[in-house]
Amino acid sequence: MTRTSAYNRWSHRLAWALVCVVFPLVWMGGLVTTYDAGMAVPDWPSTFGHWLIYPMEAGLAWWDDVFMEHTHRILGASAGLITIALATVLWRRDPRPLMRWLGVAAVAAVSLQGLLGGLRVIGDKRLLANVHGCTAPLFFALCAAMVTLTSRAWTDKPAAKSYGATRPWRALVLATTVGVHIQIVLGAQLRHLPTDGRTGIGWPVLWVWLHLIWAAVVAVVVIVLLIWATRRLRDRPRILARARWLCGLFFLQAVLGAATWVTNYGWPAWFTDSVWEIEYTVVAQGRLQALCTTAHVALGSLNLVLAFGLTLWSFRLLNSDRSA
Repeated sequence: MTRTSAYNRWSHRLAWALVCVVFPLVWMGGLVTTYDAGMAVPDWPSTFGHWLIYPMEAGLAWWDDVFMEHTHRILGASAGLITIALATVLWRRDPRPLMRWLGVAAVAAVSLQGLLGGLRVIGDKRLLANVHGCTAPLFFALCAAMVTLTSRAWTDKPAAKSYGATRPWRALVLATTVGVHIQIVLGAQLRHLPTDGRTGIGWPVLWVWLHLIWAAVVAVVVIVLLIWATRRLRDRPRILARARWLCGLFFLQAVLGAATWVTNYGWPAWFTDSVWEIEYTVVAQGRLQALCTTAHVALGSLNLVLAFGLTLWSFRLLNSDRSA
């Protein structure tokens, strides 16, 4: 649709506000998992009987487990309220039926996320924590997509232009988005392994190798995307820029993954024996460990957002041979 019929500044602003709340919500959830603070508050949806505002004199100290968990809940409640407001504006002001129902879907998604988090507390189920961590980046990607879909740039009608062999490109960017989320799921398996000794040594080793192998596969695909965009899509700056950002962010994610490994498990024996004899003492729940691990989680969700945004713009701006 044209700008005059579809663009609404309030829906776009609310979408941006939602993203600005959901991103801290994602990495705060990662911090809760890093410090194993998910069960610091035994009740839900209240916090020790208090709703939203938990008084300092009741025992809430700066940066303890209760503070992290309660802050995570406040951010979740804020995301829910903004999502409802955005869905209301979309339903009343946006002429596109798809956007109206997308707003409804966002309300359902944030409600499901809140329910999963609450059931995890009530039932003390690690599996629910795992599912909660896997679906959170999906909701973040949905929120970021709504920023794109409500923007003035998106609602402007793009110039019609045919590009050869765009179907393989579209399939590749879509597969990349799915692949990045699979990588997030594999990482979540590692973060939510039982700590009571019920899991044998074979399972952690399996998840580590799957995580590493799949990361290598996605890295190759991302490099192919960048080379393809650089050579054949130079006149589509939105697509080229997102391909470059995705490539750079993914390899920064790989560096953070290595730092996360070192801060959690120390340097690998093969590295200290054959490359560089360096010592490092792992400090459980230390600041460096928490910073690297949480940044790794947060950057993973940003990779998914970038890949999904690249997919949306690829389908929007590139006309296939058949439609030309």
